[in-house]
Amino acid sequence: MVDAMPTLHILHTNDLHNRLTPEQAHEIRRLKQRFAPAVLLVDAGDAVKAGNLGAQPREPILTCMAETGYDAMAMGNRESHPTQGALAKKLRDARVPVLAANLRAKQDRQPPKVVRAFFTRRVPVEAGEKCAVVLIGLAPQITAPDSWWARVTDYIFDDPLKTGPGLAKKLRPNADLLVVLSHIGYEKDVELCASPDIDLVIGGHSHRAVCPPEQHGHAYLASTAGHATHIGHLTVTVEPGKGITALSGELIPLSPPR
Repeated sequence: MVDAMPTLHILHTNDLHNRLTPEQAHEIRRLKQRFAPAVLLVDAGDAVKAGNLGAQPREPILTCMAETGYDAMAMGNRESHPTQGALAKKLRDARVPVLAANLRAKQDRQPPKVVRAFFTRRVPVEAGEKCAVVLIGLAPQITAPDSWWARVTDYIFDDPLKTGPGLAKKLRPNADLLVVLSHIGYEKDVELCASPDIDLVIGGHSHRAVCPPEQHGHAYLASTAGHATHIGHLTVTVEPGKGITALSGELIPLSPPR
């Protein structure tokens, strides 16, 4: 945990829908290098091509994201699947943590190892200092525990508006900055911001650009419009014990596909 007031940079995308070109990936990689080492690169879900119930033979964008330097991503509806085999197939190219705290496996089923509830990264911010950033992922509630479909699926999804704040409360003592990567949509993201243990929500699913970041209750909310047209850049100042004390954001255009 840090003693000073460090500043770090968060680069974020959402709803790429497999539209990230090699040229855009290069631009993102250069941006991350520009702000290194005090930088995180994250995605708020729906990066892949497959639909909710589909599964492609490969998802090259997941490999591309790892090579570009992404640190973590949320599970969007496109990254999810109700069956164990298809979910494993969908995510077999994923090499960075796919976060979905509200996904729950039934009986003896298990999600792929790349799927986690949260991810912690100690980000270098100043000489000898590191900022403990906790990232929680929330997926849309595709199959609710009390739904008819829950009887025939391998996975269910708990209410993200209960799971997110509950997990944040448990993890808060270990975090200088607590960030939720959310794929539950703008309106629910606004509700999520009321949690006193969450500092920042980076959202997806609504394809709605939120920049400059909005403050709703305790937390800030930011997102891009998706489809790899822009990448979000947040400059965040953190004070230990108080969370975010200053935040600014911008949307940086990415080169259009040729």
